[in-house]
Amino acid sequence: MDIRQLRYFVSAMRHGSLRAAAREHFVTQPAVSIQLKKLEEEIGEKLYIRAGRRIEPTQAGSLLLAGAEDIVARVDSLTRTVGDVKGMRRGTLKMGAIDAASIYVLPGVLRAFRTRYPAIDMQVIVSDSGSLVAALAAGAIELAIVTLPLSGHAYEVVPIFRDRLVLVAHPRHDLVQSRPGRGLLQRVAETGLITYPARSTTRRLIEKIFIDHGLTLRVTMEMSSPEAIKKLAEAGLGASILPAQVVANEVKAGTLVVVPTGKVKFFRMLGAVYKNRETLSPAASAFLNMLGRKSR
Repeated sequence: MDIRQLRYFVSAMRHGSLRAAAREHFVTQPAVSIQLKKLEEEIGEKLYIRAGRRIEPTQAGSLLLAGAEDIVARVDSLTRTVGDVKGMRRGTLKMGAIDAASIYVLPGVLRAFRTRYPAIDMQVIVSDSGSLVAALAAGAIELAIVTLPLSGHAYEVVPIFRDRLVLVAHPRHDLVQSRPGRGLLQRVAETGLITYPARSTTRRLIEKIFIDHGLTLRVTMEMSSPEAIKKLAEAGLGASILPAQVVANEVKAGTLVVVPTGKVKFFRMLGAVYKNRETLSPAASAFLNMLGRKSR
């Protein structure tokens, strides 16, 4: 028994004609007859009889018809649902992003996506890169915007944004008057920074710059939120190295000062990660395409 046989049977009983059923499904009358014969053989009962120029269901056929109509209706409903998802007329985009990306990188893309696909619901988890990769592995999200590189994971990666990091401090912090160069790096290493937790990819990237210059960075305070780190630096509790976009307003307002680091540059790459492009939902695939266009 297959759905095609049930469709032919329902049509034939509804029209009272094999020929009409054949026309409805754009096949020949013999094709309908063959499939209904196979259906009768599988069930082991006569399903319809001829009554003049019409056909009518037998008792077994009437029982089958009630169930077959429900099955065909359910299959049609599922087909429409899948078609709506594929056509972006319904669905949910489940993704994650690190704090800074959710505030300073994604809003424009999210706005464009919402405008183009208003029927798609969006669920965005904001967390650190490690937690987002764990959520991706667990299937809680399809797509994550994290700090690269990833290690120990075989996910597909699309680099989307090169994020410049800057050394910032309160205007009266001792580092503000320092000249760029290794001497400044040494003072930063000794004075210490308010920075990301040890498990953070951004923290490791920052520490690597100091290690490359033969220095060990002192960490005076750890926080996972760049917004919180920024507020602590504004309060004069220490310097920090943060994404330029995160501190742009505070620098403009004069509550934080960018301390030039000369030839020593701090950068990080943000990227979209996912398990497999072929298994992404249409919504996630469309969003990934928009991210790709933003990165170009």
